[in-house]
Amino acid sequence: MSDLGVMIRRDTAEPTLRSVARLAEELGYRCVWVNHPPNQDGFGPLSWAAQATQRVALGIGVVPVAAHNPAYIMQRISETGLTEARLRLGIGSGSSQQPLTAVRQALSELRSRTTCELVVAALGPRMCELAGREADGVLLNAVTPAYARESADRIAEAARRAGRAASPRVYVLVSVGLGEAAAAVQQRAGAFYGQLPAYREHFKRMGVEPDQVLLAARTESELREQLAQWSGVVDEAVVGVVLTRDDPGEAEAILRAAQKVIH
Repeated sequence: MSDLGVMIRRDTAEPTLRSVARLAEELGYRCVWVNHPPNQDGFGPLSWAAQATQRVALGIGVVPVAAHNPAYIMQRISETGLTEARLRLGIGSGSSQQPLTAVRQALSELRSRTTCELVVAALGPRMCELAGREADGVLLNAVTPAYARESADRIAEAARRAGRAASPRVYVLVSVGLGEAAAAVQQRAGAFYGQLPAYREHFKRMGVEPDQVLLAARTESELREQLAQWSGVVDEAVVGVVLTRDDPGEAEAILRAAQKVIH
């Protein structure tokens, strides 16, 4: 059985972000995530979600450690008043020339500074294995259900070999758009991913094109069909809502569709 989370872009207007976060909590979603691109800030917008909700976990997904060191991360947690008990702190290698080393060192330093859940963004097998050995959770992105299962098995095996009592929880970001405008956004996102060497290798490894994992449906019925493939695949399916206007109603259709088909 999969839990549900939602990912909201950090540049979403504050009233819309707050409304989507409240709706997600009302619908029983387990976590509200906000992205954190290099040299931009997701902690402030995540604090809006915290203020608008009471129970859901709050995920930052993910802070690139090549651009933001652990001292900066802890400073922003303090400045925004985020409660560590609710926080899932996601980190990734970013543009580091030694990604495994950078993530391992950041995990070690953050572990000594905070009690929040530490989540590693993983694309390739070696990062999955590192996360299995040392992280509390793993966030996958732009993957097929089959590759997500394969990655989850690799993470669990790495945890077992490390002698851990439990495997890290596995979350997968599923980017979802509804309608023609959202489909155009997804096309641009796919082109952007195609320019990034790590993602080019990632898609080559899976044998798919970006448009096969960045979902764009014309109707709610088609959307439910696309989302149903994620039922029970990992611990939490994180629905990355593609918003084309500052209207919570655009996100509501996606969140309700996911709620109906992901179990």
